[in-house]
Amino acid sequence: MKQYLGIISSIIYALAIRIIAEFDIIEINSLAFLIVAPTVLGFIPFFFRNDKFYNSIWKAIFFPLISILIFLLIAVATRIEDIFCLAIIGFPYVFISILVSIGLYFYLKKQDNGISKNTMSILLLPILVGSIEKEFPKKSSEYIISENIIINSNLDSVYNNLLEVPDLSETSSSGISNYLGIPRPKFSTYDYEFNIRKGYFENGIVLYETVKYSKTNSKLVFNIDVDKSELANSPTLNHVLTSKGIEFDNVTYKLSKIDSNKTKLTLSTKFNINSNLPFYGRYWSKLIITDFETNILRSLKAKIE
Repeated sequence: MKQYLGIISSIIYALAIRIIAEFDIIEINSLAFLIVAPTVLGFIPFFFRNDKFYNSIWKAIFFPLISILIFLLIAVATRIEDIFCLAIIGFPYVFISILVSIGLYFYLKKQDNGISKNTMSILLLPILVGSIEKEFPKKSSEYIISENIIINSNLDSVYNNLLEVPDLSETSSSGISNYLGIPRPKFSTYDYEFNIRKGYFENGIVLYETVKYSKTNSKLVFNIDVDKSELANSPTLNHVLTSKGIEFDNVTYKLSKIDSNKTKLTLSTKFNINSNLPFYGRYWSKLIITDFETNILRSLKAKIE
């Protein structure tokens, strides 16, 4: 039974770190949460002295794996996170904790006393690193992602479906990010008096958008007002946007006439990633935004044609 205390303790520790991040003591999109915390998780099972565990490399691999999977399932079930977190958080947590656990396994095979109880102060390392991280400015990187599609319709018809996007429920397809829990777009409305465009998504997500520039049959530019947007039903989007891990500068539709009944529609998203791990944020943001742009362009094409 003693050996399984490592799994139970790891689950409790991972949940505690996630709750601490919820109170902004450490940030989710940080070195402390995504690197240091899973490193500590690789140590925890070894605090419980058990010869069977020390002599089995398979336990050194599967104990961290089982602990993290259970932690993620609990996080999703309690709505602390949504399914998308299984990928974003799960990958570094599984990989790093198992790597550390295997390293400790081979190291401790040569030791007589195992890990000293005095090293349990390592459990506080994510909080220490996270506190230090918050004192330094994050690295900011600017990106633009563009996708385009040819629609067999004239400029008027295409443009008239952009400011107020019609119901795309029947034409919208599911991309990779949608299968992982990112909601699909449904439709949008526009308030001409207040110049506010509302984009409605599945799961009750509503993005408030201010139209910055519009030129009939040519270009439409708007930005997202995160503070007014309704994001509570998507923990991933809520965390990323409200923490300003990703800041959207603008979203642009550009129309180009090919002939009297054919239009090229380009959708571009300009955004900044603010993170100490910009390469990781860049990977996931590009996947989500590219998937979103491709989906909405295909849906608009199907609806208009």
